[in-house]
This record gives sequence, structure tokens and C-alpha cells, in this order.
Amino acid sequence: MHASPPPHRSPRLLACLLLASSLAVACGTETPADTAPTAKQVDFLAQYSVKAEFPEGGVYDKLAGVFYVGSLKDGSVHKIDAVTGEDTEVFRESAAGTWWTLGMDVDLERSRLWVCAMDDRSPSPRAGFVWVIDTKTGERVATHDLSTAAKDATCTDVAVAKDGSAYVVDREQPHVYRVELDGAPKLFASDPALKGGAIAGMNAAAVLPDQSALLTVIYGPPSLVRVDLGDASVQAVAITGTFADDKSLLAGADGLALADGAAHVAFSGKLVTVTPESDAWASGTATEKEVPEGMTDVVATPGGLYLLNGQAVRFALKQDTDPFVLRRVE
Repeated sequence: MHASPPPHRSPRLLACLLLASSLAVACGTETPADTAPTAKQVDFLAQYSVKAEFPEGGVYDKLAGVFYVGSLKDGSVHKIDAVTGEDTEVFRESAAGTWWTLGMDVDLERSRLWVCAMDDRSPSPRAGFVWVIDTKTGERVATHDLSTAAKDATCTDVAVAKDGSAYVVDREQPHVYRVELDGAPKLFASDPALKGGAIAGMNAAAVLPDQSALLTVIYGPPSLVRVDLGDASVQAVAITGTFADDKSLLAGADGLALADGAAHVAFSGKLVTVTPESDAWASGTATEKEVPEGMTDVVATPGGLYLLNGQAVRFALKQDTDPFVLRRVE
């Protein structure tokens, strides 16, 4: 009897079989690699120096391991390397105007940085815009004029949902706008609960992790408001405890970050944490922590919360400043 010849195998398949165990090569079939982005591993510093003057808002990009901050002084956008602390200007508006860059949010999936910007046309109404910047190239890929959604629209913060749409809050009017990357801004919600006092209204915003609603803070009188992303209904969150910084009328609610199931709100000299009683965010309990004065935002990172001392009141009153920093909350 003659032994049966071995089955024919192509050189390519033989090579695949030989290498499969060591290189995890899929032989005969193609299995897509796991390309899900992961957060950059960072040994965070306790404090970062900020070159941007009067940085009113900031955000952390966990994939790139960098902070982004804006500037009330010149309307620029800076990034700060979380490993080295290096501060680099990545964008500045070249159009004529007195530009401010305020709140911002990063769309990690699409590598987009959404930035609220205003042209201070005082004493005429200020003009609100949203810029979209490619985080890989630093190029601006879109500019949205909010006046197409409402007359005299302004902008103080933007929060990006998982579907890539952005929600923008108006500081002067009780309006929330919805913006698509390639579409015109639209009025999404409007309600008296979104209007503040004489100084400012909505000052920060964040989309809840379950994508059910937008949380926004009113500068003064300070309040926390939920805007449903399904039906655009608006409801003030009933808060037990102190939700204010009573040191000054100019120490209203400023920045907002979501972390560990709670909302963390920056006042000038306090950090207030609101823990909801349920996922519906109808009510919550506030606890406060004393922090140095001049805070304008709180930024959530894998290394903890960081406070940004943008010193906006000193900007408005043209006072001398302390060094601008991002400081971890201990």
C-alpha cells in the first residue's frame, strides 16, 4: 500500500500555520484587529502651568493625554501635555474682532475639539460662535455662527453627545442650541429656568453618560438644571445643601464636570459636588470644599479632578493676576 499524499497546502498557508502561534495570525480567514482607542497612560502632575491668559474653560483628551484650554485675553486655544507639562498654542482666530475662547469639549471618537467662542462687540450684543478643530492637525474644520439659530446668540460652553452632535448654552438668553458638524445651528430648548440674573445665565454644560440629558449650571443665582435630550423639557435639580459661593456676587457657578456619578461645579472659591438621588437627576445632595479663589472650570481626568484658575473676575475688572495653573484637587 502506498501512503496517501499529504493534502496540498499553498506556501502562503504553510507560512501562516507556522507563524500563527507566535503572531496570532488568523489562517484561512481574516479577523479584524481590535482598533478601539484606549486612554494614554499618564503619570499626572499635581499642577500644570498655563501660558494662555485668563483661561476660562478647559477639557482633557484622554486618548492624546493633553489638556485643552482657551483664553479670554486673545481667543487662542492651547494644549498642555499631561506628561511633560509643555504648553503649545494650537489655534488662534485670524479674523478681525475681540475674541474670547470659553468652554470646550472633545469628541474622542471623531478627533474633534468643539470650542465656544465670542466676539466681544461691546456695547453692541456679543456674537457667539462654535469652532470645530481637528485634534490631529490643529486645523479648524468648521465654524458655526449661532445667530442663525437665534438673534444675538452668545456661547459659553459646549457639550458633545456620543452621536457627534453638540449642545451649546447661551449665557445671555435662556437658549440651548444643537449643532451638527455639517449643519446649521438650531434652537433646541428655551425655558425661563435657563435664564440667570443681571450678570450671567448658563455658564457650563455636560451631557450625562447615559445620553438622556444635558446638565447646565446657571451663574447666578446659582442653580443646576436638567435639559432632557429626548423631548427638550427643562427641570431645575432640587438640591439639598448649599449650592453657592457666598463670598461675592461675582462668585457664581462657573465650571462643570461629571465624574464618579456626580456633578462637580466650580465656584470662584469653592468646589461643590452634587450627588444625584437617582439617574433621573431630579434631585441631589450638595457638599462643598474650599479652594483657592479665581476658579473658572473643573476638568475631569483619569488622574482626578483639576481646577483651572482663569481669574475671570480679575479679567473683567482689569486687575493684576496670579500665575494661571491647572491644579489637582487633593
